[in-house]
Amino acid sequence: MAWLTAVWVLLWGSLNVLNVLGGVLVALVVLILFPLPRVDLRLRLRPVAFVVLVVRFLVDLVRASVEVAWLAVRPGPVTRGVVMDLGLAGDDAFLQTLTAEMVSLVPGSVVIDLEPSTRLLTLHALGVRSRAQAERVRHKVRAQEARVLRALHPDPEALLDPRRRRHTSDAEETR
Repeated sequence: MAWLTAVWVLLWGSLNVLNVLGGVLVALVVLILFPLPRVDLRLRLRPVAFVVLVVRFLVDLVRASVEVAWLAVRPGPVTRGVVMDLGLAGDDAFLQTLTAEMVSLVPGSVVIDLEPSTRLLTLHALGVRSRAQAERVRHKVRAQEARVLRALHPDPEALLDPRRRRHTSDAEETR
């Protein structure tokens, strides 16, 4: 409620009692008419794994930026992309979304669709010309998801262990 009131005061451009009271009133009306759903985040922060996640994400960000810049300026044929479907291991919609966002933020890949119920991520990857390159992209996405799960999921090994992993999509494909 405080942030809605602050936005209201900022929009009016002056801090006075009437604007603050008006902001509180508007915030109450908005929160009553449009309540947010309850979010059950079953997260467990592991500090070392979280630091690994952030550092590796930043390294991937810089590395991919250089690779995409090179693809844009290098002489040669036009760079091609590929659309692929990947099955995710994670069972939590929030962590699936976090994985998808981190994958999309790295230059050269963009998530087209995420279907949490089937754990299917549809992705466009730049500069993929062979099945081996497509497998490298799949490996990078799975490694990113594993880092997210190890950093934040209550029981990541249950999801990442291939013997215990629920297979979500045998329909993984490259288009």
